[in-house]
Amino acid sequence: MKLLVALLALLGGSGQPAERPGYAAGQVWEYRTRPVEPRSLLKIQAIEADPRGDPIYHVSLVDLAIAGGEVQHLPVSRRTLDASVTRLAARQPDFPDPAAGIATWREARGGVFTISIAGIVDMLDASLREGQAEHR
Repeated sequence: MKLLVALLALLGGSGQPAERPGYAAGQVWEYRTRPVEPRSLLKIQAIEADPRGDPIYHVSLVDLAIAGGEVQHLPVSRRTLDASVTRLAARQPDFPDPAAGIATWREARGGVFTISIAGIVDMLDASLREGQAEHR
């Protein structure tokens, strides 16, 4: 989790998002995945507002080609969702419970990702691979 908080501190924005209507907690979305993860899905687990009133979307991901195959919690901006999601998913798989990740994020007063979901997964994958290489 410390790695995630550190990554959040380094993030900036990218790309021009396409506007999406009506995000809601519980929705499962298809998104612009990395080529190795065409079946990956995103679930909006919770929505809250930052001090300025801007929404923060707490999402989980499944069917990833990284260690564990899923991400319990990512705090993302509307810009991130707008740039990433493509349509509501018909498939409704089980997602990890984000409660512990959200609690840790709040305690750390963490930031919010503003880059695409695929970009976030790339960063996480690279960090995991680097960590594995250091332990060899």
